[in-house]
Amino acid sequence: MLNPFSLFELPVQFSVDTTLLSERYLSLQKSLHPDNFVAHSAQEQRLAMQKSAEINDALQVLKNPILRAEAIIQYYTNAEQDVEQKSTNDVTFLMQQMEWREKLEEIEAEKNEDELSAFTSEIENIQQSILMQLEKELNEQQWAQASLTTDKLRFIKKLMVEIEQVEEKLFDY
Repeated sequence: MLNPFSLFELPVQFSVDTTLLSERYLSLQKSLHPDNFVAHSAQEQRLAMQKSAEINDALQVLKNPILRAEAIIQYYTNAEQDVEQKSTNDVTFLMQQMEWREKLEEIEAEKNEDELSAFTSEIENIQQSILMQLEKELNEQQWAQASLTTDKLRFIKKLMVEIEQVEEKLFDY
C-alpha cells in the first residue's frame, strides 16, 4: 500500500487532523466516483476502483491509532512488522495482562456491574496513558520502543473487546 499520509497529503505524525482527513477523503472519493468514469475505458474504470479501495484502506490506517503508529514506524524504518510473530519480552506487562484477565473473569463470574464499570474506566485510563506515551515515542523517533508500546495498545484493544463482551452478557440478564 502507498504511504497513507502522502495519499491524503498529511504530515507523517501520530496526531491527525480528523476534519482535514475527512475533507480530503470525501474529495478523493468524489473524484473517483463511478459516474465520473462512465465514458472511460474499462481499464480506467478498474483503476479508479482500485484507487478508491486504496483510499478506503489508507483511511482505516489513519483512523486507527495502532495501524497509524505502525505505518509511521514502517515509513521511517522501512521495517515490515509481522504482528503474528511478535511477542513481548516485557514480563511486567505480561503479568499485568494475566491479572487483568483474571479480574475480568472474576467480575463476569460475580456478575458485578459496578466492578465492571470501575474496571472499564481503569483500562480506558491506561489506554489513554499508553496512547500519550506512544505519541511521545514516535515524536522522539524511538522506533523500537514505539513498536513495543504499539503491542501494548493492541493488547488493551483486545481487552476492551473482551470487556464489552462481558458487559453484553451482564446486561442480557
